[in-house]
Amino acid sequence: MISPDLRFEGFDVESWTNLVALFSPGVVERMENQPAMTDAPTADKREAGGASDLRGTLVVVLGNGDRVLKSYHTSRGPIVDLEWGGRESLGELCRTYGARRALALREGVADEMAERLALRLQRGDDYATQWLAFTRIFREMEDAGQIYVYPRPLEKVPVPSAGTVKRALDIILPDDHSVVMTVWSKGRPFTTVALSRRNGCIDRVVGPDLLTRWVGPLGGDFRRDHRVIVDAVSGALAPVHLGVFAELSTLEELLRASGPGAWAQAVAVRDVIIYPAPPYAAVALGADAVRGVATETRRLLGGVDFFQAFSPLTDLVRSRIAEVASVKATLGFDPLHALSAWLRRREPRAEEYSVHAGGTRAADSRDPL
Repeated sequence: MISPDLRFEGFDVESWTNLVALFSPGVVERMENQPAMTDAPTADKREAGGASDLRGTLVVVLGNGDRVLKSYHTSRGPIVDLEWGGRESLGELCRTYGARRALALREGVADEMAERLALRLQRGDDYATQWLAFTRIFREMEDAGQIYVYPRPLEKVPVPSAGTVKRALDIILPDDHSVVMTVWSKGRPFTTVALSRRNGCIDRVVGPDLLTRWVGPLGGDFRRDHRVIVDAVSGALAPVHLGVFAELSTLEELLRASGPGAWAQAVAVRDVIIYPAPPYAAVALGADAVRGVATETRRLLGGVDFFQAFSPLTDLVRSRIAEVASVKATLGFDPLHALSAWLRRREPRAEEYSVHAGGTRAADSRDPL
């Protein structure tokens, strides 16, 4: 799925950081944090300073009888005399020591994971297959009580097999094609990324520096410029199978939206341009629109589910959506929903929101379909 000769090109520090920041909130702020004044800092208990003051990971190594063998904060140093109260105490320990997340593992777990990984990997397995195997082993160790993680925003998301991911990738990015995403901010490109796939593997990841050479000067409006970008990428890299173009503020909201209908409405009012739009994208947007209408109708009727009266019809809609090649049907979960849950968890004080015609409002995550 990922070529061993994968080429990254066309990124500078700013454009790469901007791209990573879309999916890793606070990365810029963490890069600007001042280093510790000593080479051997010690993390002390601290007053809660809000979500913006939480950073790094709290790591706890446990021995027999839940005895704490070692504990440290990845940004602030070792912790002396940490009091372990079981898995349920991880959230409170994060607040006490100012950590965004916590990892507790029992002595010897790392060796056990390495042995299991060695037994499951085969010579020639690519990077994606290796990471999927590692993730599956990690989940097994969690279920066995050998590893505790806090928080767990993706605990209900199944770990797909390598074959399943490959089938989903065949839908998103067929061989000898490319996908491109460009994000604008205040009339200028904020970041751009294009991927191409050949012989079943992603072989190139291209950034804005190279894209600028292919495209030339842009007008500053993605509603017009997107066609120029698609034509340039198709000619220089590979025919574009899917293109996504949006303003930074809109995309940030949509990536965190938990309510139905947000993506469909954004596309309808051209706050987001999807061009070209392959069949699976059209199906996903149509299903999202139906869910949004059902949710709003239920709200207006005081909780009465209007669509229940047409349950045979909605069953038919569900079956037809499943028949069409879609990423969600292939993977067994909605990757955008999983991503939004992850991003909202990374911003614990941020209100859940979705995009609507009148601005933003709290999202309703219920799904009548």
